[in-house]
Amino acid sequence: MYERVTIKQIFPDKSIEVSCDSSACSGCKGETFCNTKGKVFEAANPHSLPLEIGMVVELFLKPSSTIFSTLFTLIFPLVLFPITYYLAKMAGLGEGSSMLLGLGGIVAGFVFVWAFFKVYRDRYIPQILRIIAEEL
Repeated sequence: MYERVTIKQIFPDKSIEVSCDSSACSGCKGETFCNTKGKVFEAANPHSLPLEIGMVVELFLKPSSTIFSTLFTLIFPLVLFPITYYLAKMAGLGEGSSMLLGLGGIVAGFVFVWAFFKVYRDRYIPQILRIIAEEL
């Protein structure tokens, strides 16, 4: 998926913050479900383009990565609930303890997902493909 965004900030470590323009939202197919409206998010510059604040650039969001990251973030922690719940029941714990361990499994799942995306951040970050326009 391709997206037009505006560069908001460039950091010394070469990380870049961008945001979608509200005008870009009107033509976007995912406008209804978008969670980046008016928000700033990070992008990579793999082609070492000469970027400046205010430039409009085109991002590429790999659809398979976007779908995987969404499903992994939501489903993995939920799958851990029944696993930890039934393991606790098999260990002979009561209903309340098993429930608490099941909820702990969800928390552990979210911690694992956070750590996973921290380690593999570069695989799932949108990439800047080209400069479209400079700030007038």
